Amino acid sequence: MTSVKINAKIKSSINQKIMSHQSVTQQITPKYIDSLQEKISDIKEQHDGKILILTHANPDGDAIGSAYGLYLGFKSLGLTPTVSCIDEVPTAFKFVDTKDTFTQTPNFNDFKNIVFVDCGDKKLTRFDKNHPEILSDQKFKINIDHHPSNDNFGDLNLVITNASSAAEIVYYLWKKMGVEMNSALATSLLLGIYTDTGGFVHQNTTPDSYTAAAELVELGGSVSKISQNVFRSNDLKQLKLWGKVLEELHVTDEGAAIVGVHKDDYLSLGATRQDLGGVIDLINSMPEVQYSVMLSEDEKGNVKASLRTRKDDVNVKAIAEKFGGGGHVKAAGFTVPQGHLKKEVKWKIVTDA
Repeated sequence: MTSVKINAKIKSSINQKIMSHQSVTQQITPKYIDSLQEKISDIKEQHDGKILILTHANPDGDAIGSAYGLYLGFKSLGLTPTVSCIDEVPTAFKFVDTKDTFTQTPNFNDFKNIVFVDCGDKKLTRFDKNHPEILSDQKFKINIDHHPSNDNFGDLNLVITNASSAAEIVYYLWKKMGVEMNSALATSLLLGIYTDTGGFVHQNTTPDSYTAAAELVELGGSVSKISQNVFRSNDLKQLKLWGKVLEELHVTDEGAAIVGVHKDDYLSLGATRQDLGGVIDLINSMPEVQYSVMLSEDEKGNVKASLRTRKDDVNVKAIAEKFGGGGHVKAAGFTVPQGHLKKEVKWKIVTDA
């Protein structure tokens, strides 16, 4: 375990993409719905109903919730969808029924049509490194997202930057299209909204978010199932790992709470990197810190960073973007491929005078 110094404190920029004042449902236009319905008909007739749903690497609750919300919706519309992510589904989100519908190794030759969901950048799936064709004209790309960094890279784009989450967009899309929603679909989408708003406390929470959540609960979405699996399910090895992390936590003079986690730190406890889920939010609960950073080595030889802040004048997304990542103003991340953590120790003399 190591503490790593990051010399960055980046305040929110006034040059951010301006968010629309329209509601989420107002931005899902009849023209877009007509285009999507036409595409669905084409997929049925020309491509055996096959459609691939991709989300970003190191998936969070919104990535999984929106992807499976799309899966269930497309399935009810007569398509044969597949969900894929380069990383496995985190343990906390496996209560969403993913057993028979998820793969980390899709055969891209089987799919002419690909949905990218919750991807603030077209390369965040990380599949493009070995399969550049997924971003080429060979594939028809449907892009559904809520990140201001998204540059409308798809052939059919639904990017709504004042939505709390991709799951919120998917909910209002299916609602306007008349898709029948059962409890499984409602719970998947509620997971995305609940986690991306931090339990409805982050500043991205809007009246649309509350409305969508209330309607999803009425449709059978289970808040208790989400809460129990995501926030109230910690086994012994996970708690021991969190203890290790907190022992090594360092707060800089600038007010940044920073910690690094070596792969051996979790493997020695019989844990996985997924067991670190939630610890960054615990660290960020300290009122005196400006922002929090957790750097961790994964099992594939990469270093992943999670960043959080509760301060209105700090933009951790801007920090993440400097390292090729992204996310939100209050919660972001990035990956350094084929790297490892090296401890750096520094001392300073403080006089008693």
